Amino acid sequence: MGKTWVLDTETKGTGANMVPLEKVLEQPSKDEESGPPPRKRAAPRPHRDASSARPGKSERPRETTSTPLPPGHVRKKATGEIGKVQAVDPQAGTATVTWLKRGATSTVPLSAVARR
Repeated sequence: MGKTWVLDTETKGTGANMVPLEKVLEQPSKDEESGPPPRKRAAPRPHRDASSARPGKSERPRETTSTPLPPGHVRKKATGEIGKVQAVDPQAGTATVTWLKRGATSTVPLSAVARR
């Protein structure tokens, strides 16, 4: 009686080998011997309350300081961006401002800018 041959696909690359069935049955495959390594779970982090905050970190909001602006300049209240006033329309309550960082010009409400 002849030997039974099977395709061994355990090789790297594009090749595969034909091996006798007895050889495959004698050697357990690599996957069966050593399966994937067991996953380790990360230890749960302890719950931190306000009293265990790092020393040196204050819970109060950060105070920002700004330097005085040159004449004719304003600061956008929302972002702090500085711009030069081109024109003011008191009837509409708007100002045309050229923003220094972007170089763009826009018309904004007077309530959205400040001289500080």
